[in-house]
Amino acid sequence: MNCSLNCTSEVGRGKGTALNSGRAIRILPRGLMAAAMALGGMLLSAGVAPAAAPAPAAHRVAEITLEGPLLSRPQGFSFSLFNLGPVHQPSLTGVMSQLTALAKNPSVDGVFLNLKSFSLSLTQAQEVDGLIRKLRRAHKQVAVYASNYDTNTYLLASSADTVIMARHGDMFLPGVALQLMFFKGILAKFHIHADMVQIGKFKGAEEPLTRESASPAFAAQIQGLVNAWYSQIVRTIAHNRKIAPATVKAAINNGWMGASAAKKIGLIDKLLAPQQVKPWLENHFTGGCVLVRHVHGDVHHPVDLSSPLALFQLLGSPSRHKSRSNKPAIAVICADGVIMDNSPSNSENDAVITPAMIRRQVNRALRNSEVKAIVLRVDSPGGSAEASEDIWQILHAAGTKKPLSVSMGAEAASGGYYISTAGASITADPGTIAGSIGVVGGKVVYGNLLKKVGIGVETFSKGKNAGLFSPTQSFTPDQRTYVTQLMRRTYALFTRRVMEARHGKIAHIQAVARGRLFAGQLAVKAGLVDRVGSLDSVIAAAAATAHISGKYQVLVYPQAHSLAQVIRRKLGISTELPMGLNMIISALPRPYRNTAAQMMELVDVLQANQVMLAAPVGFVEK
Repeated sequence: MNCSLNCTSEVGRGKGTALNSGRAIRILPRGLMAAAMALGGMLLSAGVAPAAAPAPAAHRVAEITLEGPLLSRPQGFSFSLFNLGPVHQPSLTGVMSQLTALAKNPSVDGVFLNLKSFSLSLTQAQEVDGLIRKLRRAHKQVAVYASNYDTNTYLLASSADTVIMARHGDMFLPGVALQLMFFKGILAKFHIHADMVQIGKFKGAEEPLTRESASPAFAAQIQGLVNAWYSQIVRTIAHNRKIAPATVKAAINNGWMGASAAKKIGLIDKLLAPQQVKPWLENHFTGGCVLVRHVHGDVHHPVDLSSPLALFQLLGSPSRHKSRSNKPAIAVICADGVIMDNSPSNSENDAVITPAMIRRQVNRALRNSEVKAIVLRVDSPGGSAEASEDIWQILHAAGTKKPLSVSMGAEAASGGYYISTAGASITADPGTIAGSIGVVGGKVVYGNLLKKVGIGVETFSKGKNAGLFSPTQSFTPDQRTYVTQLMRRTYALFTRRVMEARHGKIAHIQAVARGRLFAGQLAVKAGLVDRVGSLDSVIAAAAATAHISGKYQVLVYPQAHSLAQVIRRKLGISTELPMGLNMIISALPRPYRNTAAQMMELVDVLQANQVMLAAPVGFVEK
C-alpha cells in the first residue's frame, strides 16, 4: 500500500479531476471544451487577454499532537509529588469530539496526527481507528507520524491514508499478552488470607486473592480472550493495509523490526526525519498546505504557580458544565472504575463508581432541557452487589424519562455488566471484556497478622452468626453454607435482570452465566450485547433515537474536578490493608501498581459489603 496526500482543491482525486505536473486540471465535456476554445480565440482577436487563473489556495491541514497515556475522559488536576496543576493529557472523549468536528468542517482538507510517547489500550485504539475511518469517509486525507510504533498505536495509525515513521524508529508488534496478578503470596507474607465463596464455575474473581496461579477453567477463559484479541489485531491491520493476514502474523512473530523492514512489508508508507514531515506535507498538497495546530480537545488555561494567588485559582471549582450552545445535546455519562457504596471517602471520588455519583450525573442530564438522550459509557470490573443494584435502579428510572443506551469500553464485567442491562441497547467495543455473570464473596482474615505482631483478640458474642464477617477468623462450615445461600439469592437477581433486559436474546442463561467472559463479537453471539461498535456510533444512534435531525453537541459527565476536590479525595482515601503492604504496592511499576490498586479497592468493597459482583481485576495488558 502506497498512499500519499496528493490532493486537488477537494482532498483526494475528485470525480473528473486529474493531476498533471502538480496542477489540477478539470476535464470538460467535448462540447464545452470547444466552446471555451472559441471564446478564447474571440477574446484574443479583440485584443483582450483572458484573466490569469487565480493561484490555488493553500489547503488547511489540522495538526494534532497526542502525547502521554490516553485517558478515558478529561481530568482536572493532578496532585502528586511529580505534578501539581492541570492535567494536559488527551482523553478519548476529547479526541473523539475534535476528530468528529474536523470531519464535519468543510474548511479542513486533511488531518495530521503526531504521536509523541503516546500510549493507549486496545479498545481505545479501536475507537480512534473508527474515528480516522470517519475522517476518510468525509474526504479528509489523514497522515499519522510516530518515531516508534507499538501494537496499539500502530493499530490506530494503520487506518490512515499515509503512515509515516522516523527513519531510525522501531516497530514493536509482539502480539497479545495478558498478565494476571496473584496476591495470595504477598498477603501470606503479612499473615493475611482471603476466605472466599463464589457462585459460577468460571467466575475466577477470587483467584487473584486465593491462588498463586490460575485454575485450569479460568486459564482457558483468559486464553480465549487473548486469542480473540489477536484475531482482531491481525484482521484490522490486514484490512487497513490491504496485505495478507499471513504477512501480519509473520510481522508479529518477528516482534521487533526496524523502520526499513516495516516499510518493505507494507506496514509503513514513508520514512522521514521529524524535520522532514512538514515539507513533505506541503509538497503533497496541490498548492501547498497550511498546518493549523489543534490541541487534543481538553483545554486548560495555564496557571502561573510562581504567583501566591495562583493557588486560589487552582482551588476554585471549574466552570459548571453548561451547554456550549442552544443546540440539542447527547449526555455521555462515564462510569469508570470499581463499583463501591456511598461511603464518605467515596463521596467525591469519580475514580470509582457509586450510586451517589451516578445519581448526580443522571440528574444533571435529566435537568438539562437540551439533553435529549443519555449514553452510559461503562468501563468497570464490577464491585459491590448492593451498589450495582442501586445504580441499576437509578439508570432504569432515567431511561423512562430520556432514551438511555450503553457503550462498553475495555471492560463491562460482573457488576459492570449488571448496570449495563439498564440500557435500551448495549454496544461493545471489539475488544471489550463482557459478562462474568456470577457472584463472589467472603472476607480478608487478619487474625494471624495480629498474633504475629503480638496483639491478642478475644471475642465475646451471642448468636450463631455474630462473628460471621469477623476479620480475625475464617468461616466455619455452617457459616460458609449460610454465605453461599446469601450469594445464591444475589445470583438469582443478577440472572433475572439479565434475562429481563435481553428480551429473549439469551436462550439459556446458564450457557452464558456462571462467570464466563466474552470478548466483543463473541458477546454479541452470546446475546449479551446487541452489536459491536464505537462510542461515536452509539452517540450517533442515540441522536437518531431522540429524533435529532440537525447538529447536536456532546456533553461529558462527570466534569473535571477542581484541585480542592482532588485534595479532599486524596485525604479521604482509606484501605483496610496494612501500611507496609500499601508501600510495597506503591513501589511497583505503573501498570502493575494501577492493577494492584484496583484490587485493593475491591478488598475495601469486600470488607464493607461481603458480597460482590466482580470480575478478576488482576489483568495487566501487555
